Amino acid sequence: MTEKQQALVDTEDSLFAVACPGAGKTRAIVARFLKRAAEEDRQGIALISFTNAAVDEVRQRCGDQTEALEAPHFVGTFDTFIHRFIVTPLYAREYKQKPNYVQSWREISSTSFRLVPDLGRAKALEFDWFNFDPLGRATLDLNQVPKDFGDAIAQQELVRRKHAAEAQASHIFGRLVKTGTISCQAARLLAECWLDSDQERSILTPLIQSRFAEVIVDEAQDCGQEELRVLEFLRECGVRIVMVGDIDQSIYEFRSATPAAVQEFASSLPVPLELKDNWRSSPAICAFNGALRSGELIETARGDNSIIQTPVHLIEFSALDQITSAALEVAEQYKLSADDLMLLSHAEKDGAKATGVVSIESTSGNRVLSIANAGLKLRSRETDSKTRRKAVNQVQRAVLAALTVNLNTEHQSFDALCEQAGVDQRWLESFAVRMAISLDAEGKTKQTFAAEVREFLKAAAWDDATPPAASDLSKLFSAPRKDDAWASVASFGNSPAIHYSTVHGVKGMEFRGVVLVLPDRLRKDRITERTVLDDWEGDHDTEARRVLYVAGSRAQELLICAVHRKHVARVGSLLDAKDVPYVLV
Repeated sequence: MTEKQQALVDTEDSLFAVACPGAGKTRAIVARFLKRAAEEDRQGIALISFTNAAVDEVRQRCGDQTEALEAPHFVGTFDTFIHRFIVTPLYAREYKQKPNYVQSWREISSTSFRLVPDLGRAKALEFDWFNFDPLGRATLDLNQVPKDFGDAIAQQELVRRKHAAEAQASHIFGRLVKTGTISCQAARLLAECWLDSDQERSILTPLIQSRFAEVIVDEAQDCGQEELRVLEFLRECGVRIVMVGDIDQSIYEFRSATPAAVQEFASSLPVPLELKDNWRSSPAICAFNGALRSGELIETARGDNSIIQTPVHLIEFSALDQITSAALEVAEQYKLSADDLMLLSHAEKDGAKATGVVSIESTSGNRVLSIANAGLKLRSRETDSKTRRKAVNQVQRAVLAALTVNLNTEHQSFDALCEQAGVDQRWLESFAVRMAISLDAEGKTKQTFAAEVREFLKAAAWDDATPPAASDLSKLFSAPRKDDAWASVASFGNSPAIHYSTVHGVKGMEFRGVVLVLPDRLRKDRITERTVLDDWEGDHDTEARRVLYVAGSRAQELLICAVHRKHVARVGSLLDAKDVPYVLV
């Protein structure tokens, strides 16, 4: 290890370590976790991150030292930590039952609701449009209401009845909590509320003090106010806090990450540390990273890729489907294949269009399309594990809808619906996988495939569950309406030439080559009305700018910026101003 990495491993005090991309932070924190777990006889060491992918990587790096993954130690996401050690003990005491946790309110049908009387020709209101305080009181954020919510009259009526909408959302929130259905957002709110109570803290303090000696936080820049409140409480309990992160990689403000508050909390820790050596990327890519950074840290290319002199490549396009062929031509010059590349975009739909495939999100409106797309994703060798899981999850929910069509599903989580339908979740997952793989949509019309789905379900062995009625199957599994979406899952040779993902989906990962897409229509901030290029030119520290930084910093040898022709001149000027080596293709 480098001197700074070893300092992170050996520190005997709380600290915040700023680590640039490719600094080897995961290697260092795993080494520290294993070292501290071996040193502690009675108390545990916790290693917390924000994504399952990061947690899985940590577990793999622990290798055969499985005792470090067992109690009293803990390796998991921050949400899981909050659920298990903060919320569950207090919730069980308060409500005399264990809570059922769901990832998002979108998994609960009642969080999409209409006002009474209705607003007319308008969509249902969604919980995602509301902010909830620790007591469950809702505030409607009108900036989050989509423009296609309804016509002008409906929009005006929603503003007029804002308080009624907030009252109804608060009521639904309270009912969900009382019935034991808790989303990750609600769990963080409950944790914040209870940690502000002297009585509740007095219950938790001895439990935490006896369990943990130290908590290591990976990707610390993604902490929100609730997570910081938990860390503050842990410090009050005498637990050592070791945080590692990069404020410039904070791209989860939509999930309440607060980079400024993280910086303030970090400054309160006694030991600062900087890991500035980038062992991942070439000098040109490091220069691109530096051009987007808002912080003062200056990274240096080290390791094998530090001798690569390949410049950043700027590809101009007018249509998204032009990107793949142009990117492959550039990659071939440097002896990189399609398998070496990852195409990244802020919105999944842009990446899907660029690679010629249908996105998971675009299939959610029709169950038949979801099943066809899941089969395609599961049969493809190019599909990543996260996409596979999302595809299987859609099929599970499609099947569960058929089994619960005549039941009251309001306020019910996925776990509760399975229990209500008498379905074992492992059986349901296995059934969903078998169904998706067995039914191949390639070369078939949407009507033909929909009929095959219904026949499969009619003939299925339903274990202990009550089989759905044929009339219900006809309603629930009708052919999709959109011909273009169907063509994407049913046409021959529909595997993408290049892998693609959103920027958020590859956090913590690295690739030999990255194709970063800047489309025609750049997303505008609802408050400032600025685009990411406006932010970059004006040197504004914003999440949109940090998303570009995270995307570019995933590249090891080759970074290709695929930029719509409207924006090429602006991007070129920005690279020139920051002395980033690049060529225009």
